[in-house]
Amino acid sequence: MGIFSSFKTLKISSSESDANYVLPTVPDDGCDLVCDTCTSKFPSFLKIDKEDRLWGSVKPWRYHILVATGKTDWAHGLVDEKSSLSVELGAWSPEDTSVGRVIVSNSSIAPPPGYFETTERESKKTTLLVLPTMIEAKGVSSSTAESVANGLMTIKKPTDTLPETFAGATVSHKGHLAVVLICSHRTRDKRCGVTAPILKKELEMNLREHGLLRDATDDRPGGVPVYFVSHVGGHKYAGNVIIYKNTGEGIWMGRVEPKHCKAIVEETILQGRVYPEIMRGAFKSDW
Repeated sequence: MGIFSSFKTLKISSSESDANYVLPTVPDDGCDLVCDTCTSKFPSFLKIDKEDRLWGSVKPWRYHILVATGKTDWAHGLVDEKSSLSVELGAWSPEDTSVGRVIVSNSSIAPPPGYFETTERESKKTTLLVLPTMIEAKGVSSSTAESVANGLMTIKKPTDTLPETFAGATVSHKGHLAVVLICSHRTRDKRCGVTAPILKKELEMNLREHGLLRDATDDRPGGVPVYFVSHVGGHKYAGNVIIYKNTGEGIWMGRVEPKHCKAIVEETILQGRVYPEIMRGAFKSDW
């Protein structure tokens, strides 16, 4: 565990509402962060920042909205991806300002059938997924995107009663144990574009060993899907990995390497314990 082995908890200090919450760290007898038997590595030409302080390198946030695009790379900015609802949501902010900061990302989540064949923008409907509540809205169009997003922000916890629809979009709860996001936005910075596929393969291999891996063909509850997302900030800290757990935590890590994936699955996803060495930020929802 290195110089961090004396830390039993990691205090969240990114916002006043988190002042009394601590994240449990991996104990000395827990899984070592570095896997000695893992052989996957990043290419040596990648320049990853190893000097900056990681903890506190992200702005406080409370929700993350994913836009289903079925892609792994996107135009430079959210509003530049003309085929995505990120055009409408890129400059959107919640009507209810008390919800805190909301991150909007394009994602590799598969859009509905016929999405790519539809050329008329208003007819091009897709899916939004809100984390960490794991509430999904299907059938969202460019004209309803903001209304649906505002409606989704009124759902404070997964156990809240869900309406059947928001502005014509069908709403449901996804029963995932956790959702893993990896920045793969190569157009913004090749470091994330190169590291993301390697990390995804390694994470999925370890999730599969525990029977937890889920994908577009397997949506059983209690599993963990892994999605690519667009720019979240801090490309120099690639790989950028964010884990949202069904217990309300958002856990943001940086400098994640393939040799860390086994430990992340076994300790952070399964046990809720973190490694301070790779932590950038976190929050705990008031559920």
